[in-house]
Amino acid sequence: MNPAGQLLIEAEWDGRGVPVARALNSRPQAARLLVGRTVDEALALVPALFSLCGRAQALTAQAVVAAARGEAAPDEAARIAAERAIAAEAAQEHLWRLLLDWPALFGYEPRRGRFAELHRQLARVAGNGPDSARDVGGQILDLVAAELLAGFFTVAREPSSLAEFASRARRGGSVGAALGDLLEMGTYAPPRGMATLLPCASAAEWAAALAGVPDEDFCRAPTWQGAPAETGALARHQDSMLVRLLVQRGHPVAARLFAEVVDLSDWASRLRHPLAEDMPVVLDAAPLGEGAGLARCETARGVLVHAVRLDGDTVAEYAIVAPTEWNFHPAGAFALEGSGWQAPDLESARRHLTALVLGLNPCVPFEVKLTESGHA
Repeated sequence: MNPAGQLLIEAEWDGRGVPVARALNSRPQAARLLVGRTVDEALALVPALFSLCGRAQALTAQAVVAAARGEAAPDEAARIAAERAIAAEAAQEHLWRLLLDWPALFGYEPRRGRFAELHRQLARVAGNGPDSARDVGGQILDLVAAELLAGFFTVAREPSSLAEFASRARRGGSVGAALGDLLEMGTYAPPRGMATLLPCASAAEWAAALAGVPDEDFCRAPTWQGAPAETGALARHQDSMLVRLLVQRGHPVAARLFAEVVDLSDWASRLRHPLAEDMPVVLDAAPLGEGAGLARCETARGVLVHAVRLDGDTVAEYAIVAPTEWNFHPAGAFALEGSGWQAPDLESARRHLTALVLGLNPCVPFEVKLTESGHA
């Protein structure tokens, strides 16, 4: 068992499709390890608890403690540094999926060399200053325009059909080829519909909605206005014309892959021009009552929320609501879309199910266990 937990997908193929699929999330509630510690001890421990999005977790923890203590908001230089650090990490996570995982799923050669070089440059952003961030951000934007979305930059009008959409996608290297294959697998319109897409709410709105530090039950199965919701690239880019087209035509998984490429462009833009007025704030915080605070951070996988209540210099309560718990909620996006669809054969079913999980982008390792009815 992975010490950070894992996501096990158990599904059944009955010869015609997948009537039942379940997501078993064994990730431990790491926030409980922070309770009872001093603030300094807790802040030092947070990045060690998370193998992915460690910088976002650490910066969100610092922001939530500052809000609980009633400290002044950070100055512009600190906010620029934080946004670039979060953007660099988010770009790394998207590039991992886009250059390695998605191509491999459809039998294309992963772009390991390109990924490794960009990953190294992004890892050095924090220590190398603004010129380094602008340079690697530009490289990523070039990658998106010249390769990942090349077919959509060379023609001014929107694609008039899904066949044209797939054709344009295939001009974009291995990611575009994977997107084309995904579209040509056929529609997988969820028979029970899709989960609500989480809106971009500020820390103050989150504080008003939660009205206190949430308990572990909420952190394991969070809701927005009483209902499960999906977070991540699709939620952030739900108003994009091409993303919306794919959803409306019954291709929500392809929409998530396309939205991830668009999202990568946004993070690259933040590396070049942090705190841009035309883009939502990445990290903010708000008070949550006496001695308590809440911080919200956008990450590659979706919204991350930390909430804390301090007793002097000791952590009395701490809660972390992470993207995986939204998207793999027992009644959320995976639960709605993972079951009740048809597939021509077992391998096609496995590929579609894996693509759905990749699109929902868990922050723990996952395994898809697909069995035929009546077989172990």
